[in-house]
Parts: sequence; C-alpha cells; structure tokens
Amino acid sequence: MGAEHPLVRKDYEKLAELYNYISMCTHCSNCKYLYEYGAKENFAAIGCPQGDKFKLDSYFGSRAKSSLARGLLKDKLQFTDSVMHAVFTCTTCGACQQMCETDFKPAIMRTIEALRAEAWRFGKVPEAIKRWSNHIKVERNPYMEKHSDRLNWLPNSVKESLPKKATYVYFVGCTASYRQKQIALATVNIFKALGVDFTVAQDEWCCGSPLFRTGQWELAKEFAEHNATLLDRYGAEGFITSCAGCYKALKKDYQEGLPEGYKDKLGINFEAKVLHSTQVIAEMIRKGEVEFKGKFEKVVTYHDPCHLGRHCEVYEDPREVLKAIPGLKFVEMPRNRKFSFCCGAGGGVRAAFPEYSLETAAKRVAEAEETGAEILTSTCPFCYRNLSDAITLAGSKMKMMDVTEILSEVLKK
Repeated sequence: MGAEHPLVRKDYEKLAELYNYISMCTHCSNCKYLYEYGAKENFAAIGCPQGDKFKLDSYFGSRAKSSLARGLLKDKLQFTDSVMHAVFTCTTCGACQQMCETDFKPAIMRTIEALRAEAWRFGKVPEAIKRWSNHIKVERNPYMEKHSDRLNWLPNSVKESLPKKATYVYFVGCTASYRQKQIALATVNIFKALGVDFTVAQDEWCCGSPLFRTGQWELAKEFAEHNATLLDRYGAEGFITSCAGCYKALKKDYQEGLPEGYKDKLGINFEAKVLHSTQVIAEMIRKGEVEFKGKFEKVVTYHDPCHLGRHCEVYEDPREVLKAIPGLKFVEMPRNRKFSFCCGAGGGVRAAFPEYSLETAAKRVAEAEETGAEILTSTCPFCYRNLSDAITLAGSKMKMMDVTEILSEVLKK
C-alpha cells in the first residue's frame, strides 16, 4: 500500500507500504489532547507524554510521526540523532491514536514502529535498546537474565502439581518472571483457589512486545513462532496472561494484520483464545463463583495500562474485580479509560530514557494522590514497576499493588 508510489523513496520499505495511510494525516492537532464532547465529558488535557515533556511539535502526537515519516520518504529528512530522539522517546501509549479522527488512525502505531524499524538500518537506535536486543536473541528476555532462571519464581511444590495438559496456559511474561514475581505468584494462587484449569509452560519465551514496539519485526517472528507452538504442547485452547503487554502481543500482534497487528509479517496461523487474568476473574464473579473472606478496607484508584486499555479496549473487567472486593472504596482519576495518562515505561522508553520515563510516572502518581486514594493499582507488571519506582523516588505515602495482589488478600481459598 503506497510502496510503488513514484514520489517516495523505495529503500524505506516498511514506511513506504504505509504511505497511503500516512498521507491521510491532516495535521489537525487533535492528537495532542485528550478530549470528548458531551454533557459528562468536556475537557482538553495533554494526552501525549512525549509532547508534555519535550513541548516541541516534532514530539507531539501522531501528526509529528506522520511529518517525520513523510520527510524521510520524500528525502527531505535523514536519520540524524535528533530524528532518532523524536522517534524513540515515544512511549507508544496510543493516546494520539485514540484521539485521531482521520483515516490515518488504525495505522498510527504501526507507523511509529515502522519508523523505528527503519532506524535500525542506520544504527540510529539508543544504546540501551541495542544492549537488551543482543541479550534477548540468546536468553529470550530483555532483562539481562538467564532463560534457565525464568521459572525460579514458581515454588517446586506448585510446579510439581501443575498438569501436563490443561485448558489454558498461563503466559507469565518477562517482567513478572524476573522482576515483579509477586504478581506471577498471586495469579497462580488465585487460579488454583478458583479452580481454573491451567498450567505454566516450561519453555516460555518473551512474547515479543518489546521487539514489536522497537521496530524489530524480523526478530519478533522467531519468538512468535515459538510461543505459538506452546498451546499444542499442553493441549490448551488459549493463553491467560496477567501482563498488558503480553496480552496485546498475543491477541493483536500475533493475530491481526496490517495496519494494527503483525500477522502479515509473522507468517504464523495463530487464532487462539487470549484472555487477561482480570477477564477470567470478572467472568467468575459475574457467575457467583468467587467467595471472599474479610474485607480490604482501603481507598483504591486504578491506572489503565495502555496496552490493555486503549490498545485492546479492556476497561471494565479490572474495575468489576475491584468493585466486587468487600470493603474496597474505588475512586477514579480524572484521566481514565481511553483518556488514561501513560505510566511512561512503554515503547523502550524505560530502558533508553529512564529519567524521562520516571518523570512521566511521577505525574501519574501525583494524579492518583489527588484522588485521596491509599492504593494505586494496575493490571500490568511493567506499569507496576515504573509507578512503584516513581512512588519511592517521590517519597509518596501511596502504595502500589497489582489487582491480583489485592484480590489474593481477601479471596477465600
């Protein structure tokens, strides 16, 4: 689509195939702000973390990315360090895509990631991303950890009790496996308590989300091919994940093609069911299959992860779970659901630009504090990591908890 256009450079192959979409950006600037028209919602607030930080038009929303793409395709720009900075400081949060009202909308995220794919050809990639990219090729995770240590979070007693065949494979993800291990443990304990028929794969690889987000599509293909075979090994019909990034990768990147997913690049036939843990739990609550013990008497506010919320439109299930917990008082931040402000960790930003990433997270923590909440919760280990670090750096009294951690405290075993 657009690759044969006579006025664009053919060597930018990944951008050129999106040219017709990119040309549909009208530069209206709607992508700069979160807005809604109507009686209940009528506000305009900055939605783009990148624009909010750097202020310049070349950093602000999807119109900036379409301008960069056009400039490169028409040989008006080259991949300089400044272009690299504008391309890689985007968190790929999708706020600009949510607000877009043109036909460019469905291809915005793919365009951002195509810009990054082209950057690799010129070596214009942040050094931190290059480092974990070299590691992930060998150890199948971006955390500089050993693949052989991936299941160290799982107690042997639990590991030995897991079935060799199950309806679902719990896809743990790299962050919960190597960093936020308490989320993986809480999820397993909840599934066992609720009688979910699941197992954990002995040879899970990174879902590929960090690779898709940073333009490493060819490498992501190898990971998708491997993970797509896991279900057959365990006789399973689908994956359950407690990570928003894994959810998007497995559900959209593996299963949808141009312009929103990567099925057209992966060459795999993967059409399995993919569920987030909160979807499974919310459905069981609706059926009356969840019993509680005691109360969780805290004021709680919820942060929508970009990959689960805006990218996949899973908004209500996590809220249903929280609202069902006895004693819990639920409050919303002003920017919630499709208007949620990014935690600042995604798109390779946490690794490449940690100070800016944490500064963005601090803005979200401050917004959470203003609600009067004692607990800030989310359903993504990566959001957990960035927001909890920002809470610590700010000396905030707020506590970060995953929804699974809250639920495991009051769930009747």
